[in-house]
Amino acid sequence: MKHTNLFIRLSLILLAIISCNNSITENGNDAILDWAQDNASEIETLELTNRHDDLELLEQIIGEAQLVCLGESRHDIREQFMLKHRFIKYLVEELGFTTLILEASIPYSKEINEYILTGDGNLEDIMANMPGWFLWDTQEMTDIFNWMRDYNTDPENLQKLKFFGIDIMAPNNGLDQIFDFLRIVDQKALENFESKEYARSTIEDDNWQQTFQGYSGLSAGQKQILNDNYEELYMHLLQNESEYISLASAEEFNWILRLAYSARAANEMFSAEERIDMGLIRDNAMAQNTLWIKNSQSHEKIIVWAHNVHIATSEFTMSIETESIKGMGYLLKKELGEDMVSIGAAFNHGEFQDWNRSFPYADSNTIDGTLAQLGMNFALIDLNGETDNEHVLDWLNTGNVLRAMDFYMTCVPTGSFDAFYFTDSISRTTPNPESLLRFREQ
Repeated sequence: MKHTNLFIRLSLILLAIISCNNSITENGNDAILDWAQDNASEIETLELTNRHDDLELLEQIIGEAQLVCLGESRHDIREQFMLKHRFIKYLVEELGFTTLILEASIPYSKEINEYILTGDGNLEDIMANMPGWFLWDTQEMTDIFNWMRDYNTDPENLQKLKFFGIDIMAPNNGLDQIFDFLRIVDQKALENFESKEYARSTIEDDNWQQTFQGYSGLSAGQKQILNDNYEELYMHLLQNESEYISLASAEEFNWILRLAYSARAANEMFSAEERIDMGLIRDNAMAQNTLWIKNSQSHEKIIVWAHNVHIATSEFTMSIETESIKGMGYLLKKELGEDMVSIGAAFNHGEFQDWNRSFPYADSNTIDGTLAQLGMNFALIDLNGETDNEHVLDWLNTGNVLRAMDFYMTCVPTGSFDAFYFTDSISRTTPNPESLLRFREQ
């Protein structure tokens, strides 16, 4: 009943949003579909293959950009994960991309990167214990990490693939790494900072909602103490940069400093009173983490995997918020300009069997519904295709509705994205065995 009522409310919201937009006339719709057909490429298969000809439109879309964002409608769509696996393979093998960034915990990503580079660790255990396991511990993501590992073991591939997270949601693991570092380079500082309060018992790296709830019970005075302690830790590292690098290495120090930055940002996010402020703090931190990775991996081409709302390069609105949002994608675009390309995701309908979730056919006045009318199972659509048709220009340059998780975003297509990839029917990603068991025990 709870899910049914939520679905009804969201459906009514969508109808209200769509009714506020100008309806597309039949002639206008035909013009939009003709333009989209001319600027689309049908993708033949979800399966990995050595043939890339159905993905060649990617090269045109990306051009000389050094950072490519791949969006998703939800964090649990099997077909979108599989298509992005194909995109990653193409970008690596044909266009020279070498670094994958995921909307996942930045401190914990170190273990996955070490596995991809060296084979150290058990990937099954690493993924089952990662913060956000309920999103990322899936067979589809495991396949991607194993493919990256296999690529790195091939001696003919001289440029090795790397992996980073950018999310700040789970700072406890980062604090562990910071204190381990201080234990080596500065025992006195370690004793000082370990004695301070960081709300570590309140923070649950694998249960973010519980962390938000715990922080909501803290007083303003308690939050100020936490803010001061996180700030002091970050500034201490920054002020001792030269000494700590001499005792360790520049690479190790810069990683630890980034973890301290992320932990400080996480505390600020958890301390915020309003949900929209929490989201903006998080998106700003993820943008700064992405730029740090880009600067530290000089001359490397980077793929960013995140939800559509995080890679939209212009201001947008969401049905669950009253204010417009300038998220991570907006901040990255402002900094990188044409060096960044953003490819959003859309879908038509589907069902998550055994999960009691279904998704009706997309309304024809939404972006998803418009692309569904192309009649392709899987497709790439270049939004930068030329046109002088007023109906097409209006559709490309005014607000349109796009499905998100359990809400809708309204965005200007060409303002927010350079292209879309589309899947007609969707199903759920496949949790790995341990995570499936945890789902069933909830």
